[in-house]
Amino acid sequence: MLGAFYAKGKKLLIGQEGFQPLLLLGLIVTEDKKAIRDFVVNFQNEIKEDPLYNTLKCVANPKGWYLHARNDQIDIRSKFTEALRRQKGYKSFAVIGRKRLSTFENKHNSNESEFYFDMVYHLLKDRMNDENYFYQIFLSGRTGSSAEKLKKAIDRAIARDNERRKIELNIKYDCRTVPSYLTPELSVIDYLLWALQRYILSDDNRYYLALKEKFNLIIDLYDFKNFRQNYYSSTNRFEKIKAGEFKMDGYL
Repeated sequence: MLGAFYAKGKKLLIGQEGFQPLLLLGLIVTEDKKAIRDFVVNFQNEIKEDPLYNTLKCVANPKGWYLHARNDQIDIRSKFTEALRRQKGYKSFAVIGRKRLSTFENKHNSNESEFYFDMVYHLLKDRMNDENYFYQIFLSGRTGSSAEKLKKAIDRAIARDNERRKIELNIKYDCRTVPSYLTPELSVIDYLLWALQRYILSDDNRYYLALKEKFNLIIDLYDFKNFRQNYYSSTNRFEKIKAGEFKMDGYL
């Protein structure tokens, strides 16, 4: 699990080989879900029909193929990145969660689910601002048992937003968890997050620079040294040099 701090037997993973020091979550917002879905599906179909690409190992996988940045080969990554930076009709938001042990123990009660859904809450707050809309929220890559926790995170975000409004809004929504392979439109945020993570962890900024204009907001949530300056938008693009040091072995 990417949000893990401990292995079995409460063995601390921070500082161990293979430990992932960050968890990145993202969100795309669109008023035309079908258009984004069609964009991704059409791209995948073109790849499958093109002999220049359909013999690549990732595409020719006998178990089937759908866009997944971590598993796709460089030819696919480059081609989809090129298509993605031309595509319009959506906004994207991301939260960087540094795995800081003290925060995990004191704020999240050493509970990986609390850590995860605290990030979900920060991702969703300020996103639902019109009571004339019916919001449909889809969470990828989690089990069905997470649906209730997702609802709690959404309700918490709505309550927080209403506390800051002069007139409380009646926000209506539906939420559900969905498998990634059945929701191709989520490949958009998958690629955006992959580009951002590759920049942070590997200093490879090629894909991030190509896609950075697609990020409406990046929150470096637990960068406490840059508190109040850790929200990066179109007027203040995220750069590693602006952020606190990213430690590859984790944070105590």
